[in-house]
Amino acid sequence: MKLRRSVSLVCMLAVCATMLVAQQQPAATPAAKRALTHQDYDSWASIVASQVSRDGKFVAYAYVPQDGDGEIVVRNIATGVDWRAPRGYRPPVPPPDDPGTNVAEFQAEQARLLRPVFTADSRFLIFQTEPTKAEITKAKKEKKKPEDMPKNGLGIMDLSTGTVTRVERVKTFRVPEDGFGDFAYQL
Repeated sequence: MKLRRSVSLVCMLAVCATMLVAQQQPAATPAAKRALTHQDYDSWASIVASQVSRDGKFVAYAYVPQDGDGEIVVRNIATGVDWRAPRGYRPPVPPPDDPGTNVAEFQAEQARLLRPVFTADSRFLIFQTEPTKAEITKAKKEKKKPEDMPKNGLGIMDLSTGTVTRVERVKTFRVPEDGFGDFAYQL
């Protein structure tokens, strides 16, 4: 019984001492919160069109801000290493106002345009690249003709090293379902 009282007394003294110390320290003033701006919204990024390689060793996705240059991210699952490659700027495209438009299909089509694709043997990742926002803005300021505007390209990432080879002026590409490192692109 005596032991319980002494333990209770010690606990009460510890609580009182903690309260006294807390009262003597000046209260920290909370940092003033600022309002969100359009710049904040524009910097928010989304993960779009994630893909897993056939052998399960890699995951790839497009990391795209609301307004700005995006990138392709590839993660080696075994090592946890990320490789990043610039993919350029895709302006936000609002869904059509037509009530007959299926918004889910529209969003799926937009994601398909950003989608990185693994080759069947999981040695390469193929993805579309686009001009940067700065390149597009500069070309518009210079009032370039549509044929003189910066063009899309193709990125080929070697998954053994993470190095990216860029091919300019590529309209589209296809990667066969079966095949070892084969793919085709159209200039």
